[in-house]
Amino acid sequence: MYSLKTMYRPQLLVSMILLIISITSQTAGAEPLKSRNPYIVVDAATGTIITQHKANDRWYPASLTKLMTAYVTFRAIKTGQIEAGSPVTISAAAIKQPPSRMGYKQGIQLRIDTALKIIIIKSANDVSHALGEAVAGSLQNFVAKMNNEARRLGMANTRFTNSNGLHNANQYSSARDMALLSAQILREFPEYAYMFEAVAIKTPVKTHYSYNLLLERFSGANGLKTGFVCAAGYNLAGSARRNGRTLIAVVLGTASQTDRAITAAHLLEEGFGNIQKNLGNIFKPVSGTGAKPKNMRPVLCTQKARSQRYDPAAGQAKISSVHLQPRRISSNILNITTGGITGPVSSSRPLNIPIPSKRPGNTLDVGPVVLETIGNAATGIIPLPTKRP
Repeated sequence: MYSLKTMYRPQLLVSMILLIISITSQTAGAEPLKSRNPYIVVDAATGTIITQHKANDRWYPASLTKLMTAYVTFRAIKTGQIEAGSPVTISAAAIKQPPSRMGYKQGIQLRIDTALKIIIIKSANDVSHALGEAVAGSLQNFVAKMNNEARRLGMANTRFTNSNGLHNANQYSSARDMALLSAQILREFPEYAYMFEAVAIKTPVKTHYSYNLLLERFSGANGLKTGFVCAAGYNLAGSARRNGRTLIAVVLGTASQTDRAITAAHLLEEGFGNIQKNLGNIFKPVSGTGAKPKNMRPVLCTQKARSQRYDPAAGQAKISSVHLQPRRISSNILNITTGGITGPVSSSRPLNIPIPSKRPGNTLDVGPVVLETIGNAATGIIPLPTKRP
């Protein structure tokens, strides 16, 4: 044990101070992850998994659902079922969707490509609902397409019940599945990259900023999508490109919009430094069923939690993190207007399948949402009975 006299020797004192500074600097630079909920980082081109945690656990996707809504629409345009200039008509069901929404009146028409910009950047639930109806002839038919695509892609722990991500106990995905979907979007449809890279959409009356706080703050950030409902927490599928290499990070269930950005930035930063790391591949099938979703509402949506959470308006967040830079304001803003229709209505037809009544235990998390409890009949398939997650 050092004596008091020994500890105050000048040379020893200087050494101790330098050691403390070094430890403090290393700790600040490391900025350990706050979230222990599911996450994954993958190489978009190869599918290589660089890091992951509970990546196959099922989770409520919230508005990450809109990534599949966009993907189904992209494919419908590519196969000629619909055109970029075809109409999306705001329906009576669409205007009943809870926020976030654009608030268009019933009967207003948008172009398909305009609706895509809105759901990707503004994440408007009313437009997402109307887009599904426009592409597939009915929301039931569109949900069937979403689930068919999920199966085709190998999203083993995913099931959709709506096109906008409003909470339903039977709608879930996983970090791995959302990374797979994000990679497919980037690989198959680079022509739509500009929608994911934009920081805002501008209408004649208002500018709506993206809640993807990696944009303008993380070097190389170029998309994709955020999501939040009380049951899910704050989700993010974010991508970034450096030195010809694109990585995707998916984080689920974080405590705030700033936490999800910091967590994703941390993971992406580490990912770019771990070029050789390989924990598997998202393009290879997975077997088994992931753990059932965890409901974050009791943690994140109490009155105390809401009052303590930093929840700034999109585009105005101030974040202190070694992995994020101060905001660099971008002019990458997309102008949108209603109207401008140049294409025909979709060639798809409704399934005309009746919607079953609401069942016990399948209640909604927010508001009276039309078709939120559609069950298997509305997916357009009649599967063999299986144990529900």
